[in-house]
Amino acid sequence: FMKSFDIEYFTSTLTIGVSNFLIKNNIQFNETSLNKLKKELTKEFGVNFLKQSKTPTQIINIFLKKELKKNVNLTPQDLGDEALNSILNWGILKSKAFLNE
Repeated sequence: FMKSFDIEYFTSTLTIGVSNFLIKNNIQFNETSLNKLKKELTKEFGVNFLKQSKTPTQIINIFLKKELKKNVNLTPQDLGDEALNSILNWGILKSKAFLNE
């Protein structure tokens, strides 16, 4: 459990989780798509918690639909343990930000 938010670690674990999911499900993708996803995640989660409007999986699912034309409904569990733990940590830190507002 991280006490502070590490955007690089967060976006990396999410991107790796997506990559592993796509490989496991024989969904074609390329490195460029993953880099675009990582940029999009960084843009959303690089801002203050209170300004973040979507969850990590919402962003990923929207991206996959737009970029790969795949209508998948990924859950945090689909991304593996490391990404799941990152998402849980993000949720806790986001909740604390709202409580301390």
